[in-house]
Amino acid sequence: MISIDLSGKCALVTGASQGIGRACAEWLARAGAGVALAARNAENLAEVAAGIRREGGRAEELPLDLTEEGKPEWAVDETARRFGGLDIVINVAGVSRRSDPIDVSNDDIDLAIDLKLRSAVATTRAAVPHLRARGGGNIIFTSGLSHVHTHVFHGSGCMPNAALAAFKHQLAKRLAPDGIRVNMVNPGATVTPRMERQTKRASELTGKSIEEVMEDRLKAIPMGRFISSDDIAKTVLYLVSDLADCVTGNSINVDGGECNAVRV
Repeated sequence: MISIDLSGKCALVTGASQGIGRACAEWLARAGAGVALAARNAENLAEVAAGIRREGGRAEELPLDLTEEGKPEWAVDETARRFGGLDIVINVAGVSRRSDPIDVSNDDIDLAIDLKLRSAVATTRAAVPHLRARGGGNIIFTSGLSHVHTHVFHGSGCMPNAALAAFKHQLAKRLAPDGIRVNMVNPGATVTPRMERQTKRASELTGKSIEEVMEDRLKAIPMGRFISSDDIAKTVLYLVSDLADCVTGNSINVDGGECNAVRV
């Protein structure tokens, strides 16, 4: 029987207080990894950590704002200190505010780049020495479909996603000799608190009702259902496991077949 066993491994998950980040932390813990949870919402982090511990897992809370100078580096070093090392980094933290591309504000662009791109790069940069010290490891970026195919009102989220995709390619080649694998997961229409906010904003921009926006989104998915956070987390779990031992520099779309662009 094949199983994924991450016993003895230590992971840092950003954006772990809800949605995809939370699911990633929970699935990594179920596989035996110790998990450090990083996000701004301390109350939600405590809830996630408590749930992991109730299931017999190991979890540490790291409430912080990743856009603040030095906080990504602190999260990495604190994870390694508390768990005795670092093997896996899952970069989930981010924001994507729906807007008309001709009206997207500088504030939205700055927030998207600071939280999604700069924090992920800083976290990764700080993590590499720790991963090398363990003889290898895994770095995962979660992105989205907005840099692969797009909707007219995707807004600022496509900008850091596209940058991270390019960074991922470069980083994977650079770190492959060290046994560090780097991959990206592109979630499709995933049922999360963020999706609720995006749907409301899309309704405002298009004049359609929330129900019509949701119906349109569902029609675009050939499998006929929305993606769950667990769908994304299970893909992440595969990528950091030995089952994907020779997979690096890749992007995997978890979208129910929605993407109609060339998959790169």
